[in-house]
Amino acid sequence: MKLADGTLTLAPRHAREIAGYHLHQGRSNDCGPHVVAMAVNFWQGRAVLDAAEVARAMNRPRLGVGFPPLVVRRIPAWATFPWGIADVLRANGVPARWRARASEDDLHRALAEDRLLMPIYGEPLRWRGLRPTGWAHVAILCGWEPAEERYWFVDSSRASAPTARPRAEFLRLWGHMGRLLVETR
Repeated sequence: MKLADGTLTLAPRHAREIAGYHLHQGRSNDCGPHVVAMAVNFWQGRAVLDAAEVARAMNRPRLGVGFPPLVVRRIPAWATFPWGIADVLRANGVPARWRARASEDDLHRALAEDRLLMPIYGEPLRWRGLRPTGWAHVAILCGWEPAEERYWFVDSSRASAPTARPRAEFLRLWGHMGRLLVETR
């Protein structure tokens, strides 16, 4: 929803803000399963999914239609693929898709339309000496504040929500990941 000052924010659903569904992933690499659980719970207006159970289910491929016949949603206990997030969202009644090369205008338009956005951002090619230290993360984008040039997230890596990230930093990190975006329709 768009406010008079140009601020974009995700409207409450079932009389509850998205931050009310925040789940903290602790020290795990389970940002993808946590985002799925938060998004489905927000969409349904109640606690439907447990993030730990989602992580266990996403660790296992599922039979699909077409080629290849298996849908690999996640590398167990590590990386979650964007199609894996969209697949589990759809399986739980949330119409979702994923794509690469989304734009900042796409984010603003979707926020104005109250669609859930889950951008994937990070630094996949970061190294410390000869040791790779790259990372990627997914969080629910819940707001844009143009006056302060910052985006707001419900981020499972943080103990509370929402949290802000400066626009320039977010766009740089999102660009590193090919501007991958999981979104509802």
